[in-house]
Amino acid sequence: MDSKEKMLSIGEVSEHTGVNSVTLRAWQRRYGLITPKRTPKGHRLYSEQDVKHIREILSWLDKGVPVSQVKELLGTNPSQFAKTENLPEFDTLKALVMSLDLKGLETRLYELTKTYPIHVLEAKLFQPLTDWFDAQSSEAGVLFTQIWRAELTNVLVHCLLMSKKVKGKDRCWIVSISRDQSYHFYLKALLLQSEGYVVTTLDGIGSGLSILCSSLVEKGVKRFVIHSDQAFTPVMRREIAELVVLPSIDIEVSGECKKIYPELAMASAVDCNKTPSNV
Repeated sequence: MDSKEKMLSIGEVSEHTGVNSVTLRAWQRRYGLITPKRTPKGHRLYSEQDVKHIREILSWLDKGVPVSQVKELLGTNPSQFAKTENLPEFDTLKALVMSLDLKGLETRLYELTKTYPIHVLEAKLFQPLTDWFDAQSSEAGVLFTQIWRAELTNVLVHCLLMSKKVKGKDRCWIVSISRDQSYHFYLKALLLQSEGYVVTTLDGIGSGLSILCSSLVEKGVKRFVIHSDQAFTPVMRREIAELVVLPSIDIEVSGECKKIYPELAMASAVDCNKTPSNV
């Protein structure tokens, strides 16, 4: 190793890659995917090559390859392999829900949040499994859907609280229009954290978005996310349409409202893409 090479702390690597420090440690200890250097005091130090290595790992996970199988694929061309829709844990979690093994379900979910980046879990496990349960129309199927959503919400809330101490450069607020939270609200907050934001969550905001937004601008908050899985009132829709074009703060709408108001979703996405802190 070149003695002049810049080495990165685990926090800096997490900021660069979006992979939290807990997951980076798990990849090292459990799967032998990365081997960072150590300071005399035992702190991990990563090279630029390590960062490239982590990005290669992410490319395999994004294809749906289980983390336990990634090591044998490193160094090969990911484009030669087709993407899979779900992670193998799909069937495991489904079985735990349908057998009402809530303790086992909770334990497995916690393990997964330590092993995979949150965006991989969203795309390859949480959303596909939610779609499967939502498609069940029987009385038992509805019950299983409710159990799945409730347990997933509990785990994501816990993960969000446990990661509050994570440092970030920019501040972001995410507010929900309804107090009846879906897991998507907390999942979005965790995704924002993975982008390097210090995230503040607030639910049950039904009015005064413009006032809140002005206050956040004064406080130097970089991003303001408005989450809703329901339609806005006409007054709120007009208010949000005015907010998303503000140059002083990045405004984003998230949740099912994006399908209801694609013009707002598009306007907010264009605005957020102006800053490097956005994915």
